[in-house]
Amino acid sequence: MERCQYFVERKKRYCKMTVKKGNKFCGEHMEVSREIPKEKKRVTCPLDNSHTCYESRLEKHLKVCNAKKIIDAKPEFIVDGINRGNVQENPERVTLNLLEDDVVEGIIRRVEAAYEDLPEVQELMLQHDVLDAEVNNPSYGKNTRKHLIQNSSILGHIARAGLAREDTCFIEFGAGKGKLTYWLAQMLKDVDNSTIVLVDRSSHRNKNDNKLRNEETTVKTIRIRADIGDLVLSKISEIKGIKHKVGIAKHLCGAATDLTIRCLSQLARDDVNSEVSGLIIAFCCHHRCDYSSYVGKNYLKTCGFTPEEFPILCSIASWATCGTGKSREVLNDPTLIVKWEKRESAGRKVKGLLNWGRIEHLRTLGFDSHLYYYITPEISLENMCVIATRGKNLEPNI
Repeated sequence: MERCQYFVERKKRYCKMTVKKGNKFCGEHMEVSREIPKEKKRVTCPLDNSHTCYESRLEKHLKVCNAKKIIDAKPEFIVDGINRGNVQENPERVTLNLLEDDVVEGIIRRVEAAYEDLPEVQELMLQHDVLDAEVNNPSYGKNTRKHLIQNSSILGHIARAGLAREDTCFIEFGAGKGKLTYWLAQMLKDVDNSTIVLVDRSSHRNKNDNKLRNEETTVKTIRIRADIGDLVLSKISEIKGIKHKVGIAKHLCGAATDLTIRCLSQLARDDVNSEVSGLIIAFCCHHRCDYSSYVGKNYLKTCGFTPEEFPILCSIASWATCGTGKSREVLNDPTLIVKWEKRESAGRKVKGLLNWGRIEHLRTLGFDSHLYYYITPEISLENMCVIATRGKNLEPNI
């Protein structure tokens, strides 16, 4: 059987598709190999740009394309880009080493000046007894333990904020395999009318919400496969009528934090009969933020930063956690050590500014919002979270 002779540079191997008798290339690679007959020109599928089809057969292809089946089956609660803001606002990404040194240094000086005006972030490392046995299990390795410690602290903050009460729907954004949901369900087992919605854009195996269904629990779990940027919570039938809504997430990456805040804000506007009582989000990966979705634009403007400088700020933020990439021998050089310490400090300060912009935005929405170090940096360098509550008489009950 003849195989395509096109070399795929990205994969460092030849294409494995079969070809018609007499041809050297498969249909996908005829055009790029410049050996395509004019009557067999291929075009990118307008429904899914990951594949092509013959231009002459495009109309027929659109009727049977797998992407069309997915689009036709799109649920009501998916509305493309509803939480993303105006994506045309996004300035181009920049590579710091292509910028003049004085440009970057000037921005860092302004970051340091703005950071001086911020209040000190309090350390509040909590734990919840539902996880005590797991955290202290000697058979677990370091990696397993650190995730358990993070989950325990998040549960402790949920209880301390008075958010674990009856008739509440928790929405875990970026839920992954649902480990945080699993332990939250253990904490809520005696709380009436508790529901947890898990939101993730990927499909995961060995999900912990499946494990919950095999246990005796009154907590309802619902998994939604969706991108947060396209999610309309008020159109999910299973959570309509539940009085309180609470957003939670552990290590929600970059722009996903802002998409979550926008998603919850939209729910508060859409569903006047329910209450978005709070959110608890542990931040992560500020270098992956987008200006269009970022909710703290007004705060950055008051600090004197322009939209074009936002990608530079995000790139500097990566210095806080990216390490040096250098060997120990090289880092014995005192000059290099000082340089990397300054870079790391600048990265942490940018993260602080980006997080504070979110706090300011949440306060304009009526939330009582605070930043905390919820775990130590030895557990994770991404150790800051936001606790935001809204509503009267919130008292811990767990």
